Amino acid sequence: MYRPDNNISIASLPAWELAKEKRVLLSMVMDLTARCNNDCVHCYINRQAHDRQVLEKELTLDEIKAITAQAVDLGVLWVLLSGGEPLLRPDFPEIYTHIKTRGIFVSVFTNASLVTDEHIRLFKKYPPREIEVSVYGTTAEIHKSVTRKNTFESTMTGIDRLLSADLPVTLKSTIMRANIPDFDNIADFCRSKTSRPFRFDPCLQLRADKDPHKNKTILSQRLTPGQIAALDKKEPQRYKALEQSCKNLDNSIEQNTDTLFKCQAGINTCAIGWDGKYQLCPSLVHQACTLDLKTHTLARAWNYFTPDILKRTSVRSHYIENCGTCTLHDICAWCPAHADLETDQLDGYTPYFCKVANERHRAWKKFEDVPYLKRT
Repeated sequence: MYRPDNNISIASLPAWELAKEKRVLLSMVMDLTARCNNDCVHCYINRQAHDRQVLEKELTLDEIKAITAQAVDLGVLWVLLSGGEPLLRPDFPEIYTHIKTRGIFVSVFTNASLVTDEHIRLFKKYPPREIEVSVYGTTAEIHKSVTRKNTFESTMTGIDRLLSADLPVTLKSTIMRANIPDFDNIADFCRSKTSRPFRFDPCLQLRADKDPHKNKTILSQRLTPGQIAALDKKEPQRYKALEQSCKNLDNSIEQNTDTLFKCQAGINTCAIGWDGKYQLCPSLVHQACTLDLKTHTLARAWNYFTPDILKRTSVRSHYIENCGTCTLHDICAWCPAHADLETDQLDGYTPYFCKVANERHRAWKKFEDVPYLKRT
């Protein structure tokens, strides 16, 4: 029996390559809730911990079990449990145990501030593939400037609990204006705690609910394209990988100029929203691209609904002549999901993303300009 090393990525497993051509569903992101005990300034989904509207619409334990059974029938090998903060759910142990005992690899995204002895016993009994924890600052002040809650001490305690139990913990961060002065300290802290690679994301996406007030806050926290490129270069492993991406772009030509979906969403992976909405990825919340799994089956969503979404093209000249022909999409945050959040159009143009991609390419390749970058 093939037993993968936990240090390699799920997407690197042989099954992924074998399943690509046949569009076999192998992995799934499941948001257990949109609620969180933090109120992060950059978060695209979080609602208050006791939000009644969210509580009423969340998938029940039985509904989660039904979706899991359907996922297993379709071939799912890995499920990522996320949120919001998944540990807010009192039935998290039941959810986790049910999915894990179906023979599925399980990863968990958590802020670690709610980790209890019960969670530790659960994870020790049924080891997760990985637990990922975001570190927003190395001081209570910076942590609160991001989370807007006094959860620094409980977060640090939770991280120590998980690591002391010898669980597979990855520490990561989202970098924004509020915590960029602490970036070096955050990176050093994460590396000192675990040998697993430190990861960070400097690209903030807008709200899934398109709340204008909260979106204004997110926009105010975005880094400049120059800051993002500089951060990329500070991380040797990240820089090397992204530099290779730039080399792969040399002399490349985008053939499918009207195609919207150029990523891997819907090929071997999908997402389940906290309210039971089927999505190609967690960011794709456009009404025409979601399907309610409380009234439809996962098989229908995967086998019929998804292929129709993937066929979507754009007839707008501004897309076909610009984003559709640009070869930098592998180093750009643009995608139909983000375009919808930014512009209310799946093929909408976002100047910020374009500037970031251009700055990254110039920084890595030291090109002053290239013919297909028209909008710098």
